Amino acid sequence: MTPRNVTGLVDALVDTGFVTREPHPTDRRATLVALTPHGTETMTTMARDHERLAEDLFAELPDREAFARGLDHVLRRLEEAIASSAAS
Repeated sequence: MTPRNVTGLVDALVDTGFVTREPHPTDRRATLVALTPHGTETMTTMARDHERLAEDLFAELPDREAFARGLDHVLRRLEEAIASSAAS
């Protein structure tokens, strides 16, 4: 992400009422971005729906903990591969 991309994303979130921009109280160069009540409600709904989806997807898995450990392992390997690729 570039600063320009972030600015565009925040502009869109402000325009659609999900966040507000406020000046930083002690740093004139910085801007604080905060969720609006609409943004908070949307994020709460998304988090709830995400949890329900996870429950639905993994409800009948016999060993959920082993599966989660396996996914964590794959994620670590993927992160290592990305870091290695970026370093080259």
